[in-house]
Amino acid sequence: MTKALRNKVFNDNVPVMVSICTITYNHSKFITECIEGFLNQECDFRVEIIIYDDASNDGTSNIIKEYADSHPTIIRPILLNENQYSKGVNPYYSYVFPITKGAYIAICDGDDYWNDPAKLSRQVSILEAEHNTAITYGPVHAFNEEGTVESYRGGACRNLSPNELKLGPPINTLTVCFRNIFKDALPPLFLRNSPVGDLTVWAMLGYHGGGRYIADMPPANYRIHQGGILSLIPRRKTYFMAAMTYLSIAAYHSENNDNSSAQLCLKNATGMVNRKLLARFDDVDINDTSFRAKVRLWNRRRKLRREAKKNASS
Repeated sequence: MTKALRNKVFNDNVPVMVSICTITYNHSKFITECIEGFLNQECDFRVEIIIYDDASNDGTSNIIKEYADSHPTIIRPILLNENQYSKGVNPYYSYVFPITKGAYIAICDGDDYWNDPAKLSRQVSILEAEHNTAITYGPVHAFNEEGTVESYRGGACRNLSPNELKLGPPINTLTVCFRNIFKDALPPLFLRNSPVGDLTVWAMLGYHGGGRYIADMPPANYRIHQGGILSLIPRRKTYFMAAMTYLSIAAYHSENNDNSSAQLCLKNATGMVNRKLLARFDDVDINDTSFRAKVRLWNRRRKLRREAKKNASS
């Protein structure tokens, strides 16, 4: 019988298979349940748990320290004295992803939790067997203080092709386990600073394979509460954040010469703003040139510069 992670001690020379990545801030009421869900994982490979605390002031860091002291070969704490999220810093890109050692990454923030001890084993077995799969994910159970939130629709509930992943589709982040594409290099700064960071990860993974939805995986638990970073943001603001993110993803695909994906992401961004009546890009007129015409002109000039550079070097 496979032991739970809590009962294991790893040697430094054993390679890490999965890096569980967690960001937390003032989650003293929830972080224990989150960490216990990690330590209950039953797997026959090495796992590391990286917990980033963004200068909590409610005792969250003390709880993390206690767990790290009890499981020093498993838990790697990052405890900051000054909050970085308020400065516009994405902790995953700036602090967590760069130090991961695992072949795969799983994400679950400190106010959410898993209750399926076979979660990681199930996902790793698929990723090991299906080399054209870049990310696995599953169902989610959303709840608040009053109980289950039946109306919650968080992300994809089907398999996704590589091209669909490149468009940055919503996926329930706390359910994912994906190939670690950050070992060699981080993405460009403009992508790392996008407002909705998980969408940028899915878009990058599209260059490495498709997405596999595991329908029979027990749901992970997504908590909706006043302290949640994204769960209670006003809807209008989330639309703006998503639109800005898709513009960044479009730029990333353009840098990778995938103009088809870039155009679709640009269309997604402008369409979202138009549909949600946040603004009308069609109405923007600078010197009798519409916003979209400006973008087309910028793309043409960029293409000409690239071609000129290529001809000069040949």
